[in-house]
Amino acid sequence: MTVRGLVAVAREGGSTVSRGEDWIVRAQDGHAGDVLRQTAAVLAEETRPRQRAHALYARALAFHMAGETAAAVEVAQDLVTISREHELMATGLQGRALLVDLLRREGRMEEAVEQLAQALAMEPGLRDLENQEIQGALGALGVALRLFGVADEARRVESRLEAVETFLPRHHRVARWSNLALEHAVAGMAVGRRPPYVPDADLLGQAVQEIHRAVRLSDGDSYHVVADEERVLQALREAATGDSAAAMERLEGCRSVLDRGTEGVPPQLLWGAAWVRALVREGRSAEAVQAGRVLLSKIEGSGVEGDRQVLAYEVMRAEHPEVEREGSGAAEYVRLAEERVGDDMALLEALFRARVDLLRGADERRLLARAASLDSLTGLVNRRGAAAAIAESSRRPAGENVALLLLDLDGFKEVNDTCGHLAGDAVLRRVAAALRAAARSDDIVARWGGDEFVVVALLDATAAAALGDRLRETVRERSGSGRADRVTVSVGVAVRREPIEDDAWLRRADVAMYAAKGDGGDATVVG
Repeated sequence: MTVRGLVAVAREGGSTVSRGEDWIVRAQDGHAGDVLRQTAAVLAEETRPRQRAHALYARALAFHMAGETAAAVEVAQDLVTISREHELMATGLQGRALLVDLLRREGRMEEAVEQLAQALAMEPGLRDLENQEIQGALGALGVALRLFGVADEARRVESRLEAVETFLPRHHRVARWSNLALEHAVAGMAVGRRPPYVPDADLLGQAVQEIHRAVRLSDGDSYHVVADEERVLQALREAATGDSAAAMERLEGCRSVLDRGTEGVPPQLLWGAAWVRALVREGRSAEAVQAGRVLLSKIEGSGVEGDRQVLAYEVMRAEHPEVEREGSGAAEYVRLAEERVGDDMALLEALFRARVDLLRGADERRLLARAASLDSLTGLVNRRGAAAAIAESSRRPAGENVALLLLDLDGFKEVNDTCGHLAGDAVLRRVAAALRAAARSDDIVARWGGDEFVVVALLDATAAAALGDRLRETVRERSGSGRADRVTVSVGVAVRREPIEDDAWLRRADVAMYAAKGDGGDATVVG
């Protein structure tokens, strides 16, 4: 199911995103064409930004799996743009992590470094680790960092997820352990390219344990590539450090992996490496060379360079055994080539870190500006930020429905008088959390001042009234019953379809809110 460098997009409640999660599995399990057709249909409709972003992620992944990397890059760039425009931070980070891998495969390394730096600079702003979208974004970032060799940052990001790993979406946990297994298998074989030319048995064993864990997590459910990876990594360990005959028998049993499409490239390459090494150990070097050449020409697509290097080296050592004789020209060439790659990666890492430092400095300035628009008690947008949002929304084009909801707490003065201001502050924080939980993710929720709040939402009158009722009900439920600090809320709704003066719009909402209070409170009135 997994592809090196890619982690499944996060989920959100609702059927659309359940379908999006299915797209991720299907795209990586040989059904990229179906996913491309389905996402094209969804994107042709008028969809909410978050749903559109999910479809774009799945579409970019499907293009990638179909071997159309250039098209995947374009779609991923659209995903980053829509995420930035609508402040979908977690989705935007995932989009950038995907773009890092795609650009890297296109050889556009400077652009890939820029995207990775942008992604890492966004990471400190993702704090809610119980949010599955954020979990998915951090997982994708960790993989992208590992692809660029920034292992210390990758470990730091991944460590944030360890405490909540059991709550991660299953497909995300499968991807995490599969990626680690492949990474350790490749690293274990890479050790064998240096004196004393023996693959690292411990790393190969660790890879087998990690892929076992991925298979257990998948529970036999649709993750066919992971099952292939398990068989191949077991055979690779045996071919490199154990019983070569047993390895060949195991490889014969999973030869069908070679018939998979581009979603199966990593296990295909490692299957080839295991097969060539096992043949050499069995004294069948000429056969190994021929088989290796065929496999190198046949296996094309989305394999990471490290995976392909493992197979290429196995073919070379079968053709030229002197490559593993110290002092030989072939051995020196391999050493120099790997040293050059290491130098190039070190330079990219240095450029990357410098760019991250610059971006984080800019982010700090943006955070300070944002803090000036936040209410220190509730964490909601404050009156200054709300006024700007109301003014901007009041000028939206004719024909667009925008609702302004003005909310005032019922019984708040009694709370302050009987329980004190500390209790009143606690009530305001509780109400703020209730409003944010009941509102939609795209709605603006703000504290207007004192015990008044405002919500700005792209809704018509009927939907806005329903939102007002939902806000009231959530506040009532979270306030409880029979408590001295219990409050309810009165909601006034004003919807504009034409540009309007913001003061006039606020007055309409204010009149409706006082009508709600006049009806006894805990009511919604549309004015």
